[in-house]
Amino acid sequence: MRMIQGRNSDVDFKNRKVHVQTEYMPSNSTIVTLIFDNGAIIGSKKKKLIISGTPEKIEKKIEEKLVEQHKEVMLTIKNAEKDELVQVVPSDNSEDLMNDFLKEVFGVGDE
Repeated sequence: MRMIQGRNSDVDFKNRKVHVQTEYMPSNSTIVTLIFDNGAIIGSKKKKLIISGTPEKIEKKIEEKLVEQHKEVMLTIKNAEKDELVQVVPSDNSEDLMNDFLKEVFGVGDE
C-alpha cells in the first residue's frame, strides 16, 4: 500500500487562524486530527479504523475516512465558539498524541 497523503488546513476561529492537521497512522490503523493554535495542541480527534478488502479498497476507504474526518473537524471549528470547541472536539492527552505522531512520522519518541 502506498503512503496515504494527510491533510493540512488553516481555518479562521475567533479572529485568529488555527491549523488543522489530519494524518493516517498505519501502525495502529488510526486517523488522528490535531488542532493547533500558535503551535500548541488545543484539540484532537482520533478514530480507529477496522477495514477489510483488497489493498486498493482499503487504501480508498482510508483516504475517504481521512478526508471525512478532516472536513468534519474543520466544520466543527467554523461553527463553534471557543468554549464549545473543547467540548465538541475533546482533546486526548496532547503530549501523548504528539509523541505518537512524532514516533509514527519521524521514528522518534521519548526515550
